[in-house]
Amino acid sequence: MNQHLDAADGIRRKVAPRTARKHKAEFGQFMTPASVARFMASLFPPSTQQVCRLLDAGAGVGALSSAFLDRWVSGGFSFESVEATAYEIDTNLLSHLAQQLNKYEHVMPRIIAGDYIEQATADGLHVRGYTHAILNPPYKKINSISAHRLALRSVGIETVNLYSAFVALAVGEAAP
Repeated sequence: MNQHLDAADGIRRKVAPRTARKHKAEFGQFMTPASVARFMASLFPPSTQQVCRLLDAGAGVGALSSAFLDRWVSGGFSFESVEATAYEIDTNLLSHLAQQLNKYEHVMPRIIAGDYIEQATADGLHVRGYTHAILNPPYKKINSISAHRLALRSVGIETVNLYSAFVALAVGEAAP
């Protein structure tokens, strides 16, 4: 029951080779293959929560969310519903991401077009109540005077790369 993940992987295989190397480098973009997404989704322990609040920061075409949601649909979790929040900065991927998340019944998708770091730090770091997070953050260093570094510093996060910044922000937004 990985039909939606397989569709996302098909999109990844079409989009990734057509994306300029410079564009990928600008965003630190490495799209997640289905096999990796499936493995990551398998790492979540069973849950008896009724509502899942899923965060996918840097969602790309939705492979990680799809892997998680496919696992839920096939009985891997007992949630009654899922609220899926997906951030994506690359406007070229937003329509693919929306198509993926809209395939699932009982999922309330919330797609946020824009920079996860900017948006998560805009008014201070707040607990957003995410019960689950699955992400493949961008791989890119940030210099000490960049907008990202200053935004992160404003919420007490000091790091030199986007990957650890995404993880720190996701942890900060998670439910206790």
